[in-house]
Amino acid sequence: MRLIVLFSGQGGQTAEHLSELRADAETRARLPALDALRDNDLASNVTAQVVISALHALRWRRLAQRLPRPLLFAGYSLGELSAFAVARGLPLKDWFDLAARRAALMDAATAQPSGLLAVQGLTEAALRAALDGSGCSIAIHNGDAHFVVGGARTALIELEHTLPRHGARRCVRLAVRTPSHTPLLAAAQAPLAEALAPWADARLSVPVIAGIDGRVQRDAADAVRALTAQVAQTIAWSTCMDTVLEYAPGAVLEIGPCNALARMLAERAPELPVRAVDDFSSDAAVVDWLERMAG
Repeated sequence: MRLIVLFSGQGGQTAEHLSELRADAETRARLPALDALRDNDLASNVTAQVVISALHALRWRRLAQRLPRPLLFAGYSLGELSAFAVARGLPLKDWFDLAARRAALMDAATAQPSGLLAVQGLTEAALRAALDGSGCSIAIHNGDAHFVVGGARTALIELEHTLPRHGARRCVRLAVRTPSHTPLLAAAQAPLAEALAPWADARLSVPVIAGIDGRVQRDAADAVRALTAQVAQTIAWSTCMDTVLEYAPGAVLEIGPCNALARMLAERAPELPVRAVDDFSSDAAVVDWLERMAG
């Protein structure tokens, strides 16, 4: 089976995911603060990024020995760190520490209340023209008319009301408090590179797609450079999906909260078997689906 695994990003985490983490003894030992977390704590950038990383780690640990060896990993925003962590073989403590460090650096680089806005229905040229002078930038390119914009909260609120007049059919502010993947977070790049540097010295066990350009990386050094760049540079997720399809997978599995990546890829390639772990009732059901897809 030609399997590609995707690690989802921030925004889909829920209380149910917290319960899943609390039910695992090893995760609770690594993150004793889990027991004290409340649902609204998941809006905190540091908490959310650590919790999602822990969910990725837990689900991968449960499934890895039961899945075919993946052709590629890819990760959306924070998910790219998880893809790297698995491919590089990071110990859980170092993985979670890096997630917390990344989030803290992003928070520290955020000069004012900020966030992200999902925008659908505008071409890139039309969106860029509408953003001119707003101080906001395209953070993620999900498709020809599907983008995420990052910037100051006041500017995003204004755009939420004005972009429909430019032709946008949908504008939704996301549950993220930083202007991720925009030049506003440039100050986070150098210290993040320093934090990642100890892990930039080996081949990856599974190649990882770079979020910024869709290129396939086989060396940790290349992956670290891409991870450093992506906190303040547009994520080209549309290009990443093109790369996934170029590898002609037999199935694609999304690991992480929610199923946004699976839905986007299914829209682009309806014939491709693509599902998310959250779609299934159990790990056994995930494995059974993959076995059926393998024929």
